[in-house]
Amino acid sequence: MLDGIGWLSLALLPVAAASGWYVRGRAKGDEKPAPPVNADYLRGISQLVNDDADQAIATFSRLLEIDNDTAETHLALGNLFRRQGEVDRALRMHQNLVARPNLKPLHRNQARYELAQDYLRAGVLDRAENLFRELADQNLFLDRSLSGLIAIYEQERDWEQAISITRRLEQVRGTSLRPVIAQYYCELAEQARGSHSPDVAQKMLKAARQSFRDCARASLIGGLMAEKAGDPQRAMRIYRQVIRQDVDFISEIIEPMRRCYDTLEQPDGYAAFLRELMPLYDGAHPHVAYARHLHRQRQTDEAIAHISRYLQCEPNWIGFYHLLDLTWSQTRRGLSGPMDSLRQSLGQIIERQPTYHCGQCGFSGRYLHWQCPSCRQWNTMVPVRDVRPGQPVSARQGRSAA
Repeated sequence: MLDGIGWLSLALLPVAAASGWYVRGRAKGDEKPAPPVNADYLRGISQLVNDDADQAIATFSRLLEIDNDTAETHLALGNLFRRQGEVDRALRMHQNLVARPNLKPLHRNQARYELAQDYLRAGVLDRAENLFRELADQNLFLDRSLSGLIAIYEQERDWEQAISITRRLEQVRGTSLRPVIAQYYCELAEQARGSHSPDVAQKMLKAARQSFRDCARASLIGGLMAEKAGDPQRAMRIYRQVIRQDVDFISEIIEPMRRCYDTLEQPDGYAAFLRELMPLYDGAHPHVAYARHLHRQRQTDEAIAHISRYLQCEPNWIGFYHLLDLTWSQTRRGLSGPMDSLRQSLGQIIERQPTYHCGQCGFSGRYLHWQCPSCRQWNTMVPVRDVRPGQPVSARQGRSAA
């Protein structure tokens, strides 16, 4: 299916063809009446009207001779092929343009850029990289060429190259891309952890924090490394940095902090930590964790009372489910049949709901991706604060909408 731009481009093809005939006729000084309309042209119009886009494109392609008058039309046609997923046809068209010896540099360079995009779309990354680098070195389509190189290095997980090109793109745009660079250093840290090189990982985390001091991911990785090294005190100091760095990720440190306090056998310290979070985070997670902690300390009545007070001020499905579950665990006769059915159904709904949400494109999932799998943007996936069927809610989504 063609989008609006595609149909517009396709609709302009017969106009371009007619314009080309007209220009060539004028250039030859032909004063005779215009010749009858080409039968292929009429056939292409008919195919276009009948929504036969593929045949219409093929027909108009035959009609257009490649020269400086029609180069832009061929470029548009090649882009249309690519958008339709016909990358092979786009490649042939753009390669043909690049090979024309008498084409203006403007059109040839545009064709080189489009050819690089074709190779990127086709997964021929080495050729796409070479073309993007040539264009960038010549300061042609600089922003888009550098962005193309970054897309390649992200696919190849060549984070050092991604860092280098992103720094150059910063200079071109005159805007900071430090949060993205910090993510690349975090990727290098994760690679080092995977290859059992903790010193290298720590070096990369330090670089990430130097690039962007509010990189919550660096603190989450650093805290986990300190835990694995058997240093819960240091792990807690690192995890606490997340509170200042990004309030959306407070929910991500609740369980790690519980592990650390359990290792140190400090249940009161954990309870104090959760009470510290409550006024900072307007979701249910600290309150639920606090109630669960009270329940583990055999203070279920106090746990139920705490969740009840919270829900009176902040209605929340996650909180309501845990209130029902705590009441049910207190005594199985504490819930009527319908209420117990509600508890089970709500638990199943929460279990199936996405736990992370992209504030940029709306993608949702149950795993934290630091780069959104849908829009490919960094730092846009955040934990949801409650469940709403069909519309996960996060604070970042609200801020984006504002």
